[in-house]
Amino acid sequence: MKKVLSIGLSICMAAALFGCSAGAGKDTAPQTTVSAETDTKEDRTEETRAEKTESEDTTAAAKESSIDGYVYDGEPIEIHLGDINSQFPLNLAYNLRYLQEEFEGSNVTFTMDYFQNGPAISEAFASGDLDFAEFGEQAAIAGISAEYGYKIIGRNCDTETMYPLVADIDITDAEGLKGAKIAVSVGTSAHYLLLTYLHSMGLTEDDIELVNTNDTVTLLASGEVQGAADQLAKFNSMIDAGDVHVLADGVVSETCQISAFVGRTEFCEKYPEITAKVLRAVQRVDDWMAESEENQKTAFTTLAEITQREEAWFSTMYGGSNFGINLTGQDLRVLGEVLEFMKTNDLLSNPDITMDDILELKYLEIAGYR
Repeated sequence: MKKVLSIGLSICMAAALFGCSAGAGKDTAPQTTVSAETDTKEDRTEETRAEKTESEDTTAAAKESSIDGYVYDGEPIEIHLGDINSQFPLNLAYNLRYLQEEFEGSNVTFTMDYFQNGPAISEAFASGDLDFAEFGEQAAIAGISAEYGYKIIGRNCDTETMYPLVADIDITDAEGLKGAKIAVSVGTSAHYLLLTYLHSMGLTEDDIELVNTNDTVTLLASGEVQGAADQLAKFNSMIDAGDVHVLADGVVSETCQISAFVGRTEFCEKYPEITAKVLRAVQRVDDWMAESEENQKTAFTTLAEITQREEAWFSTMYGGSNFGINLTGQDLRVLGEVLEFMKTNDLLSNPDITMDDILELKYLEIAGYR
């Protein structure tokens, strides 16, 4: 009963934070500070190079994994996967049969359960009816704080361009941004990223007039605000018309939005090898997409058919993203910053959770990726 009550109390928060959708925040923007970067540019360059090398070595490492040749021959298991219409490549791993191929000969089957929103997925995890799913990082952290019974065990991708700061065409630098009204949904991934963009430009939230809204496009189009931080795809028509432009994104601030891969803790602990092989199947999709632009186009076309979204939405939001199941150094830094951002903005049921509470990386190790 306590668990049910906890879910009920936390569900609105999860709805606001889930995945790539922008949720409603507080009426008044809280004062938030983003920790200053201590790394030098040289340190960052070396870190980026190391992460690139690590990503390039992923497939080779997997080939040497201890789960090579592993076949599950125990009692039959039906593994439940969860997805909404904006996340992948778990979706592709299932629909392109990479999962089924990875588990050939094993006594397991898979079911892909499609959900309308984040709260529905969270409830499925809490009731034990879901084993693996894809979330935006804030939704994942919120659910872990509410004790929904899962942890972040990897990622699907990170993207530096999904939630940019777009501004009127005549605002071209930090000086022009000072005093401008900027629309954002407070307490979301877009809000966190906006703060990092401002920081990289030598500004803070106090240098702009923050307008808390879910309807960023309408306010920007009407001229009520001079800029907005939200999903890039929402601003395509305005960008194409030359009315606004991307002023800053994660390329500028060296940050990103993470699509987290989460696993039900009880299942993962009971079946660590199966969990590792699921991660490997998802990585196979990542490797296939990275091979060519043609493969990415095929992936986006397939996703459009599955989700009934327009193909252009996927190509805009994910084109050129850093796909791969392993969490990079940048990802881990961003997760730590997001956790502190959520604590500062009172977005967690349990504000005392730590990085150790939200992450479990041993399955990546079993799979040979760390």
